[in-house]
Amino acid sequence: MTTTAASGKGKTLFWVAAIALAAGAAAYLARPEGSAATDVKRSFFRTTPDGVAGLARGLARFGRPTAPRITPLADADPVPGALVLLSPQVVPSPAEVRALLERVRAGGTLVYAPLLFPTFYGTLRVTPLMDSLGIAFRQPRSGDVENPEWISHPLTEGLPAPGPLRRVLRRVTERGETRRPDAAAERSLPPLEHLLTWEGGEDRRWTGAGLIPLGEGRVVVLSDDESLSNGRAAEDPLALLVVRALLAHTTPADTVYFDEFHQGIRGYDSTARRWAGFLFGTAGGRTLLHLLAAAFLALVCAGLRFGAPMMRVAPPDLERRSPLEHVSALGDLYERAGATRSAALLLLARLARAARRPPPRDLPEAEALIRELEARRGDEPSLARIRGGLRANPVDLTMVAAGIDDHLATRSSL
Repeated sequence: MTTTAASGKGKTLFWVAAIALAAGAAAYLARPEGSAATDVKRSFFRTTPDGVAGLARGLARFGRPTAPRITPLADADPVPGALVLLSPQVVPSPAEVRALLERVRAGGTLVYAPLLFPTFYGTLRVTPLMDSLGIAFRQPRSGDVENPEWISHPLTEGLPAPGPLRRVLRRVTERGETRRPDAAAERSLPPLEHLLTWEGGEDRRWTGAGLIPLGEGRVVVLSDDESLSNGRAAEDPLALLVVRALLAHTTPADTVYFDEFHQGIRGYDSTARRWAGFLFGTAGGRTLLHLLAAAFLALVCAGLRFGAPMMRVAPPDLERRSPLEHVSALGDLYERAGATRSAALLLLARLARAARRPPPRDLPEAEALIRELEARRGDEPSLARIRGGLRANPVDLTMVAAGIDDHLATRSSL
């Protein structure tokens, strides 16, 4: 029996360990850090190739303190004087755009690279901030922006030749986004100074990087921010252009903030909170929890024990019921089943073992056992009680059990 229990316990531990290992492997593969290859974020916090921690540290070496901003641009902390907003995963709202541009007009500096994402209709989306600046993406085509050139400007002086561009920007009025012919005239768009361009034909000049003066401030716009990533910043001249622009239009007392709120980062989370967010806040995490629950439910339904049963008997002062209460309840069950005689014979097996006799198989053998005990010990009230319980109709199991307990207690005290 001990071997069987040990085997059952080992089987349970094996399945628990197998489920835990499978869940750990699934969580590791689906963890937020594990999807970095597809989940690209130009984040101040990321030291992976897609992050921009290297750009922030480079600015700090040139005497410009850097810090992340993890609050929205409206109804929160004041908008900083120098802000870097790269491929925002969360599109700034119109209220945020209004607050941001007001700060730029008051003398602030914004480095902005919009996120390229197609709409349902196959066109490229124009966000509220892009619309306010009068820029939009040109539909990228393979191999048609391989020879961009720098425009003469103090920020581009002495820069190495630029590399091929993956995408370019254009003015929103160049292809008739306005619905009425006179709408462009009614709308006042800020001027765009080209810094990195590509001749697009028809006397149009597509923009890879540009400078938009806005009031007392300015906006540095980029068509692609991959050049600022950790994997490219050290060798790409466009990263040097951005550093020059920030150094030229800020002072050592200014802090350059990197917008992390619109990257989807809401605060400094601990590892436990990030895992909790993954498990309870993502579809993959919730699926993993459901699979775990189903696996353990299958173990329970299979009847596998998760621990050995408690064999200890509670101390007498902590017992809530007497043994007779249990016997009485068991007797009621046998009585409802019409098996009181069989139950009585099972009780008498204990008395027979004490007398070194075989257990009785029917009531006559039970009567013979009682007579033999009376011949050995004489008349005892406990034996008379047993006989009275056996002769009752139906058999009184409580009386039989009480008589057996009294007889054995009297015998052990002698």
